[in-house]
Amino acid sequence: MAVAVHTLDNGLRVYLAENHDEPWIACRIAVRAGAAQEPAHATGLAHYLEHMLANKGSVELGTKDAAAERPHLDALRELYERLRGEEGREPEARARLLAKIDEASVSANAYAIANELKQAYGLMGARGLNAMTSHDRTIYTVDIPSNRIEAWATLEGDRFRHPVFRGFPTELETIIEEKNRALDNANRALAREVASRIFVDHPYARDVLGEVGHLLTPSIAETEAFFRRWYVPNNMAVILAGDLDPARTLELIRTHFGGLEARALPERAHPFGAMAKAEQRVQITHRGDPEVRIVWRTVARTHPDAEALLLADMMLDNSATGLLDTRLTQPQKVRDAGSFPRFRLQGGSQTVWGRPRAGQSLDEVEALLDEQVEALRAGDFETADLRALIANFEVGELRQLESNAAQAGLMLDAFIYDQPWSAIRNRIARLATIGRDQVVDAARRWLGPERVVARRVEGEPEVAKIPVFGLSELSVDAEAHSALYHRVRALPVDELGVQILRRGEHYQCVETPRGRLYHSDNPNNDLAQLTFRRYIGSRHDPVLAKGLALWTRAGVGALDLAGYRRYLFHSAAAVSVDCRRQSTDLSMAGRAPVLAPVLRKVEARLAEPALTEGERQRWAEDVVSKRTQRRETAEFKFRVLKQWALRGERSPFLAEALTNEQVLALELDELRAASAKLAAYEEVCVYAGPHGVDELLAILGYDQGTPQTRPAPLPSPDYQATEFAPLTGTRVFVVHHEAAQAKIGLYLPGEPYDPTRSPRYRLYSEYVGGQAGLIFQEVREARGLAYSAHGGMSMGARLGDRNLFWASAASRPDRAAEAVAVLMGLMRELPVQERRFERARGAAIEKLVNARVRFRGYGFNAEDWRLRGLDEDPRPRLLAELRQLGLAELLEFAAPLGQAGAAVVLVGDTQRMDMAALAQLGELELRTLDELSAY
Repeated sequence: MAVAVHTLDNGLRVYLAENHDEPWIACRIAVRAGAAQEPAHATGLAHYLEHMLANKGSVELGTKDAAAERPHLDALRELYERLRGEEGREPEARARLLAKIDEASVSANAYAIANELKQAYGLMGARGLNAMTSHDRTIYTVDIPSNRIEAWATLEGDRFRHPVFRGFPTELETIIEEKNRALDNANRALAREVASRIFVDHPYARDVLGEVGHLLTPSIAETEAFFRRWYVPNNMAVILAGDLDPARTLELIRTHFGGLEARALPERAHPFGAMAKAEQRVQITHRGDPEVRIVWRTVARTHPDAEALLLADMMLDNSATGLLDTRLTQPQKVRDAGSFPRFRLQGGSQTVWGRPRAGQSLDEVEALLDEQVEALRAGDFETADLRALIANFEVGELRQLESNAAQAGLMLDAFIYDQPWSAIRNRIARLATIGRDQVVDAARRWLGPERVVARRVEGEPEVAKIPVFGLSELSVDAEAHSALYHRVRALPVDELGVQILRRGEHYQCVETPRGRLYHSDNPNNDLAQLTFRRYIGSRHDPVLAKGLALWTRAGVGALDLAGYRRYLFHSAAAVSVDCRRQSTDLSMAGRAPVLAPVLRKVEARLAEPALTEGERQRWAEDVVSKRTQRRETAEFKFRVLKQWALRGERSPFLAEALTNEQVLALELDELRAASAKLAAYEEVCVYAGPHGVDELLAILGYDQGTPQTRPAPLPSPDYQATEFAPLTGTRVFVVHHEAAQAKIGLYLPGEPYDPTRSPRYRLYSEYVGGQAGLIFQEVREARGLAYSAHGGMSMGARLGDRNLFWASAASRPDRAAEAVAVLMGLMRELPVQERRFERARGAAIEKLVNARVRFRGYGFNAEDWRLRGLDEDPRPRLLAELRQLGLAELLEFAAPLGQAGAAVVLVGDTQRMDMAALAQLGELELRTLDELSAY
């Protein structure tokens, strides 16, 4: 990976890496500032700013008339400052201020063009437009077709040159929804308690989303000041990896970013307060898995001990040979355990964690974790494992460097940690020079008695209730566009041309004695990947899925599980199995020379997995324990309620799931037979790597010189097409779950999948749920009802499978009925908006033209097309038909939704939701988990 690093006259750092494998460029703009740079009295600013810059526009973008808009935005700024002062602390005065804020928001909105940046990128066929904030960094991301580099430079230069923070009130509602989601998250709750004790008197102790009190008294003025202070070119970097011309790209960056004005930066470093000399302990109550964490404060990314500590962490947990792996999880002494380091700009931490088995105390888990940390400090690990770790790092880097996004991530690290590119590029080589003694010394130095022990026990958490601001609904003008938007659209581009995958050119398809083989070459390196797909799954045989889950804990021959995983780890190879409802994938990957021996080992393990009765019993107990704890999460409740709403008694959680009693009663021989049963069925092999077809056939045992001693494969069970229970009218299904957010889904079964109607499917999904799609704009931008709001149509996976129209959101419980009503209205009667249609069709066309399947995906795509009744790449036909579709055809396609049966799925606090309003939307049904799941 060759990287060119430039620094413009204004201090802007530019990183460029060429990768011409596909006509795409990963674009990242990084700012070395985040929550750690916020004033203590106004936390959450960096995150507010990310939201503002992510999509609110500038003086030229996102507005119909910037001059006319400005007085209303100034009024909003002043009103929010009053809200933070004495006036805002008196309830009646605060209510009057909020009413004025709402009035000013409505007035300013008359000039706003919502999501115009998203719309511009959507019409390019761009993907991954997003932003993220942490303590030390804020990153703005998008991947663009390489012929859109000038448009990207124009939009991004404008974004950071003169942004306008419009839409602040509704965006704040969205941020509050994001905070609510975080408050409901058990892992984040525990992490907050740890951070406040590890990072004493330091901004790393803060929640990036801000304190609840600060969210209720936000400041546009402080947010603008943060931008002026930290968003300066000498604190920013432009990072591009992909199909680019370095000279032209650098010139475009100079043109559009060179005018940004450099300024002196404030002091960045914050001293850490002293940790308690002894151990600190904290316990919280939350839903989900009980857990104990032991956490130490360690060092920054660039500290001399950082890399030795990274290796120390991997000697604890590498999912194969680590001390936690071999001494705790593999012998099933705990249900789960692991470790992870965090190396930040100014400091770091090391975490070791464990979860108990059924009936096991957290005291016992903590003692077992301590034993492994002491073993690490004593150097009680294999030097050979340390060397094998480097080989695995090397394989991981080879795979990583195939990706533009991964290359951009490495360059991003160089900038954020202010390291020369050579330090990043040579990191694995440096790790290879670190020996056992250095690892042990670092562990002894940093993993001592000054630590935090944090526990999470099961129960209902006390979650802060953040009051709503009560904003008026805003109108969204889907027809208007700014002059800059039109200029960007008018920029000349060279058509890339649609990719067409052809058998015999991009991949080979060969019939074998056991099925079908897809073969494609790896043009980059010697990595090989082989997947065996068999069309049998849990829907056909629930015991198969459980047997394969236990198989992942099996040894082979004289090797127990630890020995088998050590074999794979020392081979720098990986093996995985994924059992779905009607298919199962068994995959292996590594460097080409190890493929054959690893395959032989896997075949032996399929035929005769080494398992004991004790291992079976402990596995079954862990399955039941995990099920019991997951039942209390909103995610599980939503999944089972959705399946009930769509399938009733045929829900896979009822018709295809084993009860806890059945799991515990499964016999060892029955479970051990599952892997051999899987191997007996006909298979589809998908391979990508350096082996030729004949060489691969020999490895598989299919060459003509190899006697065919295996019995003929069993035919796949009959495929059961996806169907949904009959629905008439609207039914509203609710499960109670006390939380800060309610999860909402709306589902309308559609027609059976028909490949000739795929252009309509794509166009509908783009219109409703694409970049700046209808649902996002109406639910989030216009009303601030949800942090995330999406929708579209899911196509059936095969001929005969029924399609499913859907919409989803996560909202405060007291606004859930309103959110459902908005989603229902949008899905029932598609708004007629000519400009939105033109954007949606243009975006769908660009996505098709610019989409590129990489070599690892050739075989999987060809097999998918076969299952859909297609004998060739369908994209040229789709493109031609999309270009001919008009708004009338889209409206005709969506018209049946007006009268179609619909299921609303809602998991939330029934004490806070407006149940009467929900009952007005359809037939209301409250359900319990015992009705919805067999376990």
